[in-house]
Amino acid sequence: MGIITKVIGAILAGVGFYIVLMGLNPLPDDSMTFVYFIIGLVVMSVGFNLMVGSRREKEVKPPPPTITEIRCDSPECNFKEIRDFERGDYILRLVDVPCPKCGGSMTVEGIYVIREEPEQTFNV
Repeated sequence: MGIITKVIGAILAGVGFYIVLMGLNPLPDDSMTFVYFIIGLVVMSVGFNLMVGSRREKEVKPPPPTITEIRCDSPECNFKEIRDFERGDYILRLVDVPCPKCGGSMTVEGIYVIREEPEQTFNV
């Protein structure tokens, strides 16, 4: 359907150009020249839009890698676990899994997005 759309756009652009030329030529009724000119510009712009604007599928990017930091609630225990983000994680959420070090409760302390740095290239 892409070629048909471009052909229709080219035809509309040509018709719009003709209507614009009709609007530029002096007519017996001068009030219609401005109307022809505006209609010609609109038809031409629609034609160019059909010619140039093609339907490209948008590239779907995967979500950035996200990690969850979980810490033990016990002040004596400094256990910290970092795992992949799971749906439903939020900061200060109590985790169902007990601390493997002391057996106490654990809380989500932070959720972070891992930024991927672009590679640096050096021109020599």
